[in-house]
Amino acid sequence: MTSSQRNLKLSRPEFIKFIDSFSKINDSFIAEVKEDSISVITSSSDNTLISYGNYKCQSTYSTNLNIPDCKKLVRVLDTINSDVIDLKINTNNLEYTSNSVKFKYHLFEDGFLQKPSLSLEKIKNFTFDITFSLTKQQLSSIIKGSTFATETNKLYLYTEEDKLIAELTDKARHNSDSYTMALGTVDFKLQPVSLNFDNVRLLTLLNDVITVNINTKYGVIIIVTSNDTTKISYLISSLTQ
Repeated sequence: MTSSQRNLKLSRPEFIKFIDSFSKINDSFIAEVKEDSISVITSSSDNTLISYGNYKCQSTYSTNLNIPDCKKLVRVLDTINSDVIDLKINTNNLEYTSNSVKFKYHLFEDGFLQKPSLSLEKIKNFTFDITFSLTKQQLSSIIKGSTFATETNKLYLYTEEDKLIAELTDKARHNSDSYTMALGTVDFKLQPVSLNFDNVRLLTLLNDVITVNINTKYGVIIIVTSNDTTKISYLISSLTQ
């Protein structure tokens, strides 16, 4: 296949939102391009947050794009006026040409970046005993509450009197301020599960509702957000207290 056939056709706004979601966690990552999609998996520096997802698009060439500086790529894509774009995949760069804008964005060589050592197949086979939905408004209200409970970065999720509760506090410290919010009536019981709230702040929401899956035995939480073209999952390990 000649280099002239190595084209990637995509929606610029959707692609920007997709890759920008990963840049919040790690600005350098590998994007795996296939004929009908782009997939990414990356993790935070301390491995407490792992994000993986895929975006539907059209490509005439399957390859790995070793993104060295995602925010820089987003900035140059923002200079394009067209919503639907064709990127040319060269050996070591992405190239764009139109009547008004031209650029080459250089990539790292293969082997420079590594994917997190995580089996997505194993995760897909994982069972979750608790599943519920949160709205964008609920998550926004919790984030607003964090401006009051500034002494902690811990978010506790639990049930109390058949209600799902979100509480910002630090149960390991005395005299820690707390902010509590009821998220609605539920039909399950959940003992307190604590998350690093800094990881929650990094979530990118693709629609008005996210799905939260919890394996209480292993303390694993997977938060899923999706729309018609994109799906992103966040794997977060619970804290000990």
